[in-house]
Amino acid sequence: MFFSLQGKVAIVTGGASGIGLAIARRLAAAGARVAIADRNDAAPVAAEIGGMALRVDVAVEDQVAALVATVVERLGAPDILVNNAAIQPLGVGFDDLTPALVERAFAVNVHGVAYGIKHAARAMRDGGRILNTASFIGLIGAPRAAVYGPTRAAVVQQTRLAAMELAPRAITVNCVCPGTVATPAVTGIPDNPEIPFLEKMTPLGRLAQPDEVAAVFHFLASPEAAYLTGAVIPVDGGITAGWREHDVIAPPQVREGRWVE
Repeated sequence: MFFSLQGKVAIVTGGASGIGLAIARRLAAAGARVAIADRNDAAPVAAEIGGMALRVDVAVEDQVAALVATVVERLGAPDILVNNAAIQPLGVGFDDLTPALVERAFAVNVHGVAYGIKHAARAMRDGGRILNTASFIGLIGAPRAAVYGPTRAAVVQQTRLAAMELAPRAITVNCVCPGTVATPAVTGIPDNPEIPFLEKMTPLGRLAQPDEVAAVFHFLASPEAAYLTGAVIPVDGGITAGWREHDVIAPPQVREGRWVE
């Protein structure tokens, strides 16, 4: 079987809902024993996939260290870490910044990834996989993303740095940058203006489904991805390649086949 994870131990942070839930289900279906770490109750999901659930705030290093230690004790040394937990304070411009918002966003989205890499790598077998979730907003500019955008861009750089540091142990570190995904956090907002805008501007003309994003994580976690590290992979329907629609109209001489230097 291609992309088998039979016998592997995986940790998925933020795995109780959304993209993290889809990843946890996908890894479990491929044979991994999955520990779901979340601030919310992940016990029902863990029971569904035959895994384990732990309450963790990834912004607190001691809790991340305890998470890894518990996984080692109950399941064995981790082979896969998915740093997926994050908060998403979109709609915040620079004029809206507050110390509490900036500190919390960086604590969860950036520090949490660093703590995960630090403690999982210490416990991980050589040849393991560390996968970070960022966002297309970490690759391109977007209005009113003054907090979220920088935290996602930081995860992109953390990925490259960790890939270099852990390469001697054949531990690969890669980053997935989803576009807007059809999760309850997006579709559950009544008349969410983000949906028609992105459907219009994304080259593939629709939002991503959680399973489409999880499939990329599955591949990156698999033995077949052993030579891929430090990669930043947009799963965004092409939106970071360029807008699908724009209002630029060629001047008359170009439309008529004439070019004036």
